[in-house]
Amino acid sequence: MTKLRPTSGRFPFTTQVDYRQRLRHLVLEALPVGVELVAANFARSTASSYWLLKKPNDKRRDDWLTLRIATHRLWLEHARQIEVLWQHPGDFNELAAAIKGQLTTTAVVHNQFQLTNLDIALLRLLTALERHKLIWFIKMTETVASAHKAVPLDLKADFNHAQLYLGDRNNANALLIPVEVPAFQKQLAVLYGQNLLFSQFTKHELMKLLPTNQWIQPMLAGASENNGWQSEVTGAYGEDFVQLCDQLIEQRTRQSS
Repeated sequence: MTKLRPTSGRFPFTTQVDYRQRLRHLVLEALPVGVELVAANFARSTASSYWLLKKPNDKRRDDWLTLRIATHRLWLEHARQIEVLWQHPGDFNELAAAIKGQLTTTAVVHNQFQLTNLDIALLRLLTALERHKLIWFIKMTETVASAHKAVPLDLKADFNHAQLYLGDRNNANALLIPVEVPAFQKQLAVLYGQNLLFSQFTKHELMKLLPTNQWIQPMLAGASENNGWQSEVTGAYGEDFVQLCDQLIEQRTRQSS
């Protein structure tokens, strides 16, 4: 039986520097040959951690991989991550065996992904919007929202059928625009399942989707520069969608000047 999500009060050592350094060392020791550690995120309220891995290849486009270490299963269904369940946080011998058992060649091949030109454009769009305090929201069902991750969210069904909004990061009451672009919403779910977006619950059954910048920045650093994200995104999702994003960015720019 899967354990309930532990809190930082139960495992306070998970916030300590030496704990995280030891965890990082253990992950590095367990990586398969040719796989590199790029970045890590540590949850504030649980013993969960997320690790961005890279596997360079000869195709001039890196393979990327998300490793998740936690004491409870991921609440997202159809996410693209390798999951390692750690029953006894602090027992590094147990964790070392668990990582090696899960981080197999088969698991790496199944869960790795490459960034397409459209993916790169979308990441540039997400970060451009966030710089102007604009992010994406989805409206969850009452059941999912009230359960606060105790009820799974299916990224292929629940997410894609939820209402999508573009709104103000700090105040959804000030700006919350419904957006109906199913193809974009579907790809947003993919990025969320790869941990390139992270979520925060808010009022009225809304969930914020924020770019995982400490992962996205090194990923984009190795990507070729282009003339912005607009042309690639326009070709995939339409001119009206891009105009909406551009108009809101320009509006925020005027307000801050």
